[in-house]
Amino acid sequence: MAGIYIHIPFCSQFCTYCDFYSVKAGKRVSKFTEALLLESGTRSCFFNGISDRNNTLYFGGGTPSLISPEDIAEIAHIVCSDNGLGNVGDLDEFTVEVNPDDVTEEYLRGLYHAGVRRLSMGIQSFKDTHLKWMNRRHTSDAAVKAYNIAREVGFDNISIDLIFGFDRLSAEDWSDNLKTAISLRPDHISSYQLSIEPGTKLGADYEKGDYKPLEDDVSHFQYSTLQTTLAEAGYVQYEVSSFALKGMEAKHNSSYWNHTPYLGLGPAAHSFDGARRYANRPSLGAYIKRYSAEGIALAQTQGYREGYITTEVLTENDLFNESLMLSLRRVEGLNLTVLLDKFKSVDRDSFLNEINFLVEKGELQRDGGNIKIPSGKLFLSDGIIRVLFR
Repeated sequence: MAGIYIHIPFCSQFCTYCDFYSVKAGKRVSKFTEALLLESGTRSCFFNGISDRNNTLYFGGGTPSLISPEDIAEIAHIVCSDNGLGNVGDLDEFTVEVNPDDVTEEYLRGLYHAGVRRLSMGIQSFKDTHLKWMNRRHTSDAAVKAYNIAREVGFDNISIDLIFGFDRLSAEDWSDNLKTAISLRPDHISSYQLSIEPGTKLGADYEKGDYKPLEDDVSHFQYSTLQTTLAEAGYVQYEVSSFALKGMEAKHNSSYWNHTPYLGLGPAAHSFDGARRYANRPSLGAYIKRYSAEGIALAQTQGYREGYITTEVLTENDLFNESLMLSLRRVEGLNLTVLLDKFKSVDRDSFLNEINFLVEKGELQRDGGNIKIPSGKLFLSDGIIRVLFR
């Protein structure tokens, strides 16, 4: 399985915590779309010799719902054609992120007509005071209304995002958020701990002393509440931040956790071919310039591509650490035999001794041929995984 990610870099306003590349749309949407289609064509050989079939398409951002369903349909059609996916209807999964405030029945019918069958809705909270602090455009009522419209239109695969671990979120607030989410019965819930990122308003507030992070033990309690509450409601946790009704796991995101090659299109998008990582420059202006007729001609004669896409050749240790990290984020964990057969340069005895030590401490557990992080320790997964890095 290999996926294609398309970064739509437009936002009408910027969340306090978000460090994803985004800009105001202005009058550049059509130029961006033209550039995106040119990039798709120039990189259509990306999967040659890597994967037999690429079968998921994901529009993220930014705010993809700021561009028209017609543009999304055109982009999807051409990207599928360029990369040998066939018709859009042949995709195993086609997801578009939507902001609740952009959702109308007409817009969602347009997406459905374009072949979109999965929505990822950035709700984040059902408390208006939290949404205002996050600088989100929608209200709780608007989120519920948008969700219900999506169901009425016919979307039977909807994921919602929720955020925990910030100082305004009380235990009661978090419990209420989870109860409201469960009452809607989304097929998938992704829930993330708020992180403080440089270059964001939240980061600036933290540096000035205007924001105090929530204590780790309180965030840990909120995460445990998340796990318990969703499990009781029939959701199965399959990754650190991901919960789904049976059979509704995110196929596109699963390809990342399986360390499968993927192609990213759009400014700031990343790609991975199994040995190298590529990063598009985070600049809409540079992107439009690069993927114009003049930019493509310049790339062919002067290698301009190398100045726009950064390439990182991953070492054996890099690839081992990534495989380890991504696998142990999954609830099922990793197969030790498969991992060590793939990375033969790793000191097997030393690595297994470290595994045994962590098992004895209760930070890892064996499950047949797999090792995994126990459910109660998943909140601490980053620290556990780092111990095993080479």
